[in-house]
Amino acid sequence: MKIYSKLCIKSCLITLFVFLIATICFSEENCINIHESMTLDPMVVTARGTGSRISQTPGGVGIVRAKEVAEQQPTSLTDVTRRIPGVDKSSDSAWGSAINIRGLGRNSVVFLIDGCRVNTATDINAQFGLVNPCDIERIEILKGPVSALYGSGSMGGVVNVITQKGHFTKTPQWHGETTLAYTDNAQGVDTYGNVSFNSPDRWMFASASYRDHDSYEAGGGEAIANSQFRDNHQKAAMGMKWNDLNVTEFSGQYNEGQNVGIPGKGLSLPSGPDVTYSKAALSLLNITHTYTPEQGCFKESKASLFYQKIERKVVIDNFPATYALTENRPGADHSIWGLKWQNRMELGDHTLVGGTDMWNWEIDDSQRYKTLKNGLTGVDSSLGNLEQFSGGVFAEDDWQLNACCALNLGGRLDYIRAESNDLYNWIDPPSPTIPIALVRQGDHYDNVSWNAHAGMTWNFVPGWSMTFITASSYRAPDLMDRFKYINLGGGVSLFGNPDLDPERSLFFEYGLHYTTQKLRFTASTYANYLSDLITESVLSDTVRCMENVDNAEIYGVEGEVQWQFLPSWSSYATVAFTHGKDTTTHEDLAFIPPVNGLLGVRYDVTNGFWGSLEMEWAACQHEVPSDGMESGSWETMNLRAGYGFLMGKFHHDIMLGLDNLFDRSYRNYLSTSRDMELKEAGISFLASWRMVF
Repeated sequence: MKIYSKLCIKSCLITLFVFLIATICFSEENCINIHESMTLDPMVVTARGTGSRISQTPGGVGIVRAKEVAEQQPTSLTDVTRRIPGVDKSSDSAWGSAINIRGLGRNSVVFLIDGCRVNTATDINAQFGLVNPCDIERIEILKGPVSALYGSGSMGGVVNVITQKGHFTKTPQWHGETTLAYTDNAQGVDTYGNVSFNSPDRWMFASASYRDHDSYEAGGGEAIANSQFRDNHQKAAMGMKWNDLNVTEFSGQYNEGQNVGIPGKGLSLPSGPDVTYSKAALSLLNITHTYTPEQGCFKESKASLFYQKIERKVVIDNFPATYALTENRPGADHSIWGLKWQNRMELGDHTLVGGTDMWNWEIDDSQRYKTLKNGLTGVDSSLGNLEQFSGGVFAEDDWQLNACCALNLGGRLDYIRAESNDLYNWIDPPSPTIPIALVRQGDHYDNVSWNAHAGMTWNFVPGWSMTFITASSYRAPDLMDRFKYINLGGGVSLFGNPDLDPERSLFFEYGLHYTTQKLRFTASTYANYLSDLITESVLSDTVRCMENVDNAEIYGVEGEVQWQFLPSWSSYATVAFTHGKDTTTHEDLAFIPPVNGLLGVRYDVTNGFWGSLEMEWAACQHEVPSDGMESGSWETMNLRAGYGFLMGKFHHDIMLGLDNLFDRSYRNYLSTSRDMELKEAGISFLASWRMVF
């Protein structure tokens, strides 16, 4: 009876939604598209440290704007970034799913919040849950090592989440926003609000949010247990213009997730037990000062200092009967400070961006509190106290050779140091009779590494451009690669290796772009050759160790088109193909997404109505490692409709949506699993109301 009632409700919602779409489409016959003058070639700043158009930037670049986030109402950032071709999500949970860029993810992708590097463990990833989607101004994604501004880990790319803030205005102004949203799968509510004061010489901004959602259901009503989450965020920021040359900006934000269920398998966790984040929190403080001279070749100097702390508290319980544990509570505190000084100069045909950046990452309080079936308790650690420092210098040169052709040259040099203290099998053993033994001596590691790239943009005919880039980059072994110790059970232990070499990448990409007022087309093909990949190596029946053992190659093709084919109608499509092979073992690489894409049509009118119909799809994936799990093909239909209107001095936006319209049951190939296929959400109705003044 309960299932029947639910189906009836959803059928009514679908009927209502289709009626609303029809009303939108036929109520205005002779209206003008509000996007008729929109720019189809957006500007990015993450790639070069200064603004550049996508069609003029060598290397793959993608952007998600606040408007897209508001219309999609995503649970996680990855639900909206996956709309960019070549960018996919890898679900550990609905709340904290990870990102995959052209077959590389986790510690091969640099994640930034307002330009501040976020470092934390990458198993059962929580990085992308530590930002509230409503607080986002835009997300800029670099696909591959296409910039010298970022060091270790950018082999796969860079994700820079830029949050909202205030602005300097000619006259004093107050602005604010309130958003309320409801989703029936996973059922829950989202609330968000911000307020800002803007003036010629100062601005202030504050925002807060709260979300609470139950576990979701896959297609056909299949319950995905332990997929619930609850989170909140608070942020305060201000800017001061001391004079026409100097501006200082401050920002402080706190984001916390509680009772976050992890239905997927953490990369280092055993199968079977339930895994839940009792707390995953980010505290971030940032101060930036910008100096802008009025004349001369020196155009801008910007210095940024930040401090962040990430707390990860996990509860693992409901172990299988064969395990001696009833509960395990691992956790760790990650403290990171960073400093970046970046300068921009213009010397004739050259635009130079250069400077230095450094960051220091500490892991402490990494104890695991264990409760055994015999009632005894003990405390151990898989890491101990660890620290990693990275400091480097970088430079980029945009050289305009002539009106049609430009070169981009860049490089950086980094010094990296990592160290650990002694690690013992127990900090507090469950019984006094159990001896405390040294399992890993304290050690340190020093290394110098580099990356470099050369790119070109050629505007060969009006509207058309070609881009080329070749790059070499690296990923330094992180603290877990070097120093972890995990008892895998059965007398088998896994050790990190402090003597690991950096992984290296040799990257090539060619892009073709066409941009007019009503049509934007871009296509690219790329190849990424990886060496010294870090993987587990079996040294004996009882010992495994991290080693540089494998080489690999990843190549692919991507395409994207946006076309306004009638005054009120536009269409868009994306497609991405990726192939990866371990050339040492001759195995297919794991976590390579299948061919996938997006196809949509949109209707906009001047009276505030809009509507869209989209199909997301993915082909089957059979090219997997010998011990990997294949996935089938799938496609889902998604509907959106909205209406924006003024009421007095307040602007209101109402949106209704239906995701997975036909309630398909499917699994994203990149989603991990714990003795189950972690399936995506089934049919879901969502509604939101936004008020802006």
